[in-house]
Amino acid sequence: MSLNKHYDYTDNFSEIVCTTRPISAEELTVRFFCAPQWIIVLMKFRNAIVKPFGLNEGKNLSDLVIVKSDSLATISKSDKHLNFVIAFMTERRMNDSLYLSVCTKVRYNNRMGKFYFTIIKPFHKLICKTLLKQVRRNFELS
Repeated sequence: MSLNKHYDYTDNFSEIVCTTRPISAEELTVRFFCAPQWIIVLMKFRNAIVKPFGLNEGKNLSDLVIVKSDSLATISKSDKHLNFVIAFMTERRMNDSLYLSVCTKVRYNNRMGKFYFTIIKPFHKLICKTLLKQVRRNFELS
């Protein structure tokens, strides 16, 4: 992800997967977006709430994935309120482990964007951590 831009918020969540098989960033994104029902319901609720405020929920984030390489996939989305980039990365560590990470960068375009992200930030963190742990468990079971 480009580091030369100003971002108002950044995070990075990671997990180590004990596996000998290679896992691509594309496979990471596919599994990341297999959300449990409580997250799906939460996202539908968010979409219903933000619609009257002009915060367009738009496409599913999984539809915006761009695979940059075997180890990097990204999602970028911009609107009048905020811009964000999410990077999904995989990196082989020792013979039997793989480092998975999901990094988010957000830039506010106005007060509504800052207000919106302030409200959803705790949910964003919870969802990212939950989904990445779920991905790790699924990879270790396969």
